[in-house]
Amino acid sequence: MSADMYQTLPGPVPLRYARLGPSHASRPPVVLLHGFGSDFESGWVRTGWVRALEEAGGEVVGLDLRGHGGSARPHTPDAYLPEVLAGDVARLLDALGVGRADVVGYSMGARLGWEFAARFPGRARRVVLGGFGPSDPFADVDPASPGSGEAPFDRVFRAAVAAPGADPVALTACVRGQMSRPFSPDPAPVGVRLLLVAGERDALAEGMEALAAPGRGDAVVRIPRRDHLTAVSAQAFKRAVRDFLSAESPSFRTS
Repeated sequence: MSADMYQTLPGPVPLRYARLGPSHASRPPVVLLHGFGSDFESGWVRTGWVRALEEAGGEVVGLDLRGHGGSARPHTPDAYLPEVLAGDVARLLDALGVGRADVVGYSMGARLGWEFAARFPGRARRVVLGGFGPSDPFADVDPASPGSGEAPFDRVFRAAVAAPGADPVALTACVRGQMSRPFSPDPAPVGVRLLLVAGERDALAEGMEALAAPGRGDAVVRIPRRDHLTAVSAQAFKRAVRDFLSAESPSFRTS
């Protein structure tokens, strides 16, 4: 995607974002939240998500989370607390004049999607949580030296800091900020339907079914032969999301 399609949200921590596709009075835009060490371009554009959603007639809002991509990169852990990142999403939607949105997040972006829906009631209609479960991905990570061990997230961290253009100091601060607020399913989002999707080989999404509530129309999908790094590009993932966001009344299923 060309650089001139991006814009900057001003503020103490400037954020890069893109708004693509036609707006609809009857359908909210889809906010895409990438995972740790990624950005909107690599996480959602190159994997075919933006094209798939635009072909389905949707409007897309993509954000580079702080510390990633073209957004500002603070070096202190308190700049990356989950509630701060959720506030970034609300600030962007406020600036765009969007009252309510659908949210699709992957990995750390899924945690952020949950936090946003829980902390800002009424701002999310439906939320997709990809590659995410209730277990703590940082449980076996050394906060003094992320990436030094062999836990699943240690391997994710090493790949992230080795990527071209990465800021290891900012990414380390991001991990420490997230670690200081272990995920809790309470409080849960209210008045929001959830779709949980992960590869069947994704160790970081173990137990994700526990986050679904059949009574509110949540859905759960496991993608065969995919892991945490490969599930995001799967066509089955895209189909599940398109169906979930467009359905009049999504029904609970496990597959």
